[in-house]
Amino acid sequence: MDVRDPHSWQDLATKVRTTYGRLDLLVNNAGVSTRADLLSTTDDDWDRILRTNLWAPWAGIRTFIEDLTTSPRASVVNIGSIYGHLPPPPPPAPPSSVAYQVSKAGLHMLTRTAAVELAPRGIRVNAVLPGVFVTPLLQDLPAEQLRPRIERAPMARPGDPADVAAAVCYLASPQASFVTGVLLPVDGGYTAS
Repeated sequence: MDVRDPHSWQDLATKVRTTYGRLDLLVNNAGVSTRADLLSTTDDDWDRILRTNLWAPWAGIRTFIEDLTTSPRASVVNIGSIYGHLPPPPPPAPPSSVAYQVSKAGLHMLTRTAAVELAPRGIRVNAVLPGVFVTPLLQDLPAEQLRPRIERAPMARPGDPADVAAAVCYLASPQASFVTGVLLPVDGGYTAS
């Protein structure tokens, strides 16, 4: 599925309705980045990153709003980033992606705004903010650039995808039935340090 394409969202909605009959949980997890600072970010990179990281979650929520409204336990979980919440790390870290950080900051505000607007419909909207994880976005960084990011977190290790999955499961669960508008860092204490 191309999350940047409105037709892909409509096709997915048709498949979900045909196969399952309803939707209880929408997880907006697509994300892209580039290592380009403010002055070296191209128009194409800016558009691609914001379309994927910010427009697509908005489109997903809009596409499935009626399905979620009829669910007895509707939940949206967006995957944000601590880098949409904090300034970029200083050198020797690689250049930050201004487009990535702006897109994730926008996603955090979309999460909070949607939480307020959709609560009367019984839809909870939250976000998980991963910290340093060795994903395709970071796996090719030289050790001297990755190490300062890892060491900044008090737990001094990268996160595991299971850590994010557990946070998503909690936010989607009945145990979080009174939780909405939350930006939950999963970062080993990075944002606390």
